[in-house]
Amino acid sequence: MRCFDRFQTSFDDAGHLLTSGRLSQGDLRGLGIHPEMTLRWLAREHRRYLQWHRERFLFGA
Repeated sequence: MRCFDRFQTSFDDAGHLLTSGRLSQGDLRGLGIHPEMTLRWLAREHRRYLQWHRERFLFGA
């Protein structure tokens, strides 16, 4: 997902979607992104990368 690659979305440790305030509700709807989205599968090994990704997401990388 391009939004993930650009740090406009990320996921918490439980796999729930996080979205940036830089994306409006209209943007999210247009991209088919809704707040209930979660990862289908999340292994313990993924959490370290997601933590790294979330740090950049939170700092607006």
